Amino acid sequence: MSLAPSRRWIFLIIAVVLLDQGTKQLVVGLLEPDRPMIILAPGALPSIDFLLSYNKGVSFSFLRLAGDAQRWPLVGLSLLACGILAWWLRRLPPTQPILATGLALIIGGALGNMLDRARIGSVIDFVHLSYRASSFAVFNLADTAITLGAIATVTSLMLEAA
Repeated sequence: MSLAPSRRWIFLIIAVVLLDQGTKQLVVGLLEPDRPMIILAPGALPSIDFLLSYNKGVSFSFLRLAGDAQRWPLVGLSLLACGILAWWLRRLPPTQPILATGLALIIGGALGNMLDRARIGSVIDFVHLSYRASSFAVFNLADTAITLGAIATVTSLMLEAA
């Protein structure tokens, strides 16, 4: 069974949002804030653990100290960005599946994080990467989708320009 291109991207967007929200609810039910569950023990390699964290800011906790003032402007900005990306996605020809996949991943991730921000005022993060005493990032599935989507989008645009 082959889905029409636009339905395929809608399905991917919905799948990202549902997986993101589902993993966050699972983690909220299993973990206490700031009490890590070690997945890959520290040593010579970076460590990975689950660490429930509530991020009021944006990527890498930027603006996290701004209180609740940025909540609704960030929700609005997320919706605006998703609308622009959806408009772009809808106009893509079927010959650009990498670009379409990238845009759909970004939209799904942005909507997943936007739902957190609208519901509880912060984004639920839980995958923590660190190396020895240095903490690299705490992120979630939506952030991963956004990052992979950005990589796919840039790669597609670079290949098209070459």
